[in-house]
Amino acid sequence: MPLHFITSKLLEPKRHGFFTRKGGFSENPFESLNCGLNSCDDKTSVVKNRQLIEKTLGIKQGNLVFLDQKHTSRVVVLENNCPPTFEADGMVTQQKGLGLAILTADCQPIFFLDSGNGITGAIHAGWKGTFKGIISNAIREMISLGSDVKDIRVAVGPSISKTKYEFGKDLRDEFVDNIPASETCFSQISDQKYLFDLMGLSHILLIKEGIKQVEFIDLCTYQNESWFFSCRRSFHRNESGFGLNASVIVS
Repeated sequence: MPLHFITSKLLEPKRHGFFTRKGGFSENPFESLNCGLNSCDDKTSVVKNRQLIEKTLGIKQGNLVFLDQKHTSRVVVLENNCPPTFEADGMVTQQKGLGLAILTADCQPIFFLDSGNGITGAIHAGWKGTFKGIISNAIREMISLGSDVKDIRVAVGPSISKTKYEFGKDLRDEFVDNIPASETCFSQISDQKYLFDLMGLSHILLIKEGIKQVEFIDLCTYQNESWFFSCRRSFHRNESGFGLNASVIVS
């Protein structure tokens, strides 16, 4: 089965894809395009899944770059002779032909593109990374390579929606204390519980940074089970494990 992925009109004709779970080699509960090597899935299947993405996007073998994601705000610049894996949650580059890969299972995969200056970026932005400033860090690194913020286009991939993202009051208060604009992204459902709009906050932060061109792929990873893996959905079901969705943009 061919791989199924979603693209952003804003990034065309740049090769990229927010891949769904359809079309790979993994078996339940990781069926079928699980790209997470740290999951309990068969490692051989995961490697074959990653190779399928290389083939689908026309990436030279060995040029698909994954990060050791830790929910940080760290963004690295990929340069010549860089090691294959970084402990970071974002990367930007002017090198050509690299596949910048982000793994998610409810968090946001976000792509950045300055086509005029040949600068590409990708980040993993869950609530922790967003709170710590990974969006602004990615933009800052692109500017350091020569981008002007007005030329940066951004596409935010599928992630968990507000209706399925429940937060406790303490965490909500910490957000509002540190990022006052985030208050509009929370809806109270009980004395101690709120629903959180992660995509809404990302939009606020991107606009604050001066980004004018943004597209959101409005699909919920929790609700669309046949398309996406979801950490929170698996946790609510007491499942033993879950896969990871891959999103890749070619520099």
